[in-house]
Amino acid sequence: MKNCIVTISREFCTGGQEIATRVAQEMGVKLYDKELITLAAKKSGLSEEAIEASEKQHTHSLLYNLYTMGNDLPLSDQVFILQSRIIKDLADQGSCVILGRSGDYVLRERDDVLSVFLYAPVEYRIKYGLHGKYESMNGLAEKQLEEEIRKTDKKRAAYYNYYTQNRWGDAHNYDLTLNAALGEETCVKLIMEAVRAKQQNL
Repeated sequence: MKNCIVTISREFCTGGQEIATRVAQEMGVKLYDKELITLAAKKSGLSEEAIEASEKQHTHSLLYNLYTMGNDLPLSDQVFILQSRIIKDLADQGSCVILGRSGDYVLRERDDVLSVFLYAPVEYRIKYGLHGKYESMNGLAEKQLEEEIRKTDKKRAAYYNYYTQNRWGDAHNYDLTLNAALGEETCVKLIMEAVRAKQQNL
């Protein structure tokens, strides 16, 4: 079977983690999500907390200037560069699933990448979050959850748009965009069909 690296980007509360996990299981490959933070921490010598915090910022603040690691780039930029190198190294090793972290853009020059974007109506996402799909969402009122969805999407879009030449969520930038409201099972099946089509065309 030919290699295929699947990158999955997603709006918040669309079940991206669960769908990515299922796709990785179906493919028989490893899923990289939080593991990228661990790998970046090991290579940089920084704590995982510092790496995770840097992913949420891309501004020149005092905190990040204190973590410049000996050069003029702020920590957030250094972490993006480091994680991009790690993602490229993992792709060189063979098939895998990369969740988030602008994987589609980082691997844009490869022919064996299937890039996916998951979206859904906000009503679906609120219902998804309220039913305990996200541990951190448990106990939040509907209005609070809607605000959290809006804020998280805004942060993800700002991060992606800052570090890439593309626009987050623009269908032109992905091989496949799926409405997660179709259901986890359907999304996994459609992604796997696309994986097989990609492998046949390589």
